[in-house]
Amino acid sequence: MILAAIVLTLEGPARPHPDGWRGLVYGLLKQIDPDLHSAQPNPFSLSLGGHEGAWWVRVGILQESLYARLSPHLFGLMGQTVRLKEPFRVTAVLQEEHPWASVSSYPRLFQGQAGASLGLQFASPTFFRRKGQSYPLPEPKLVFDSLAQRWNAFAPARVPEELQESWERMTIARFQGHTQAIRPNPDERGVGFVGRVVYYLPAASPVETQWMQALGRFAFYAGVGAKTSLGFGRVRGFDPLRDSGRTDEPKEGATAGALDSV
Repeated sequence: MILAAIVLTLEGPARPHPDGWRGLVYGLLKQIDPDLHSAQPNPFSLSLGGHEGAWWVRVGILQESLYARLSPHLFGLMGQTVRLKEPFRVTAVLQEEHPWASVSSYPRLFQGQAGASLGLQFASPTFFRRKGQSYPLPEPKLVFDSLAQRWNAFAPARVPEELQESWERMTIARFQGHTQAIRPNPDERGVGFVGRVVYYLPAASPVETQWMQALGRFAFYAGVGAKTSLGFGRVRGFDPLRDSGRTDEPKEGATAGALDSV
């Protein structure tokens, strides 16, 4: 029941290319299981970030069996030179001691605070598919339906169906951010959202708050929305009572073909 987010820090000449990182991971997945790279939904998420001189790439893993098979290959890259379009030397492989690295389990996601407010930081552009187009608004139902779908695919216990009504009742208490033009594919342009959102569930029951918080913690590993294997939808939680923080992370831009803000 392990969940993991493994970060590889890099030394190289320029910003890594998301397609290069994706190609490397998909190559490893083909070695492990030829069908894994085409699984839907994906049992992993991919992203990259950092800044000049301190780039990093990341894989979120949603299955314990995948963690057992993939993590030795990732840790084996320590000190190696990898090609992410350009050559990069892997300076560290981390599953802790980095803000985007962690190891947990599905049961552990239910531990800790279980209030009716949940803060989520959308650190890379996030969007949803609607009638074949990108839809950039982090509406509660879209966010939590996305998380519940991936949770149900890989977790040992399913999200209760009655929580569908909870997501429809949920509101947004605070919204800080902006849209950003994106290019999910070479022939496709769209719009995503980056920023911070505080979700609030009025008259929430203990069961509702437990699931709300667990899915919020799950977002750190799974990502939210479409194209999470290309760096979109990278998310982490924050305490809405203590941390107003920055609205986004524009310099990390961990997305294939991200364009200027709009």
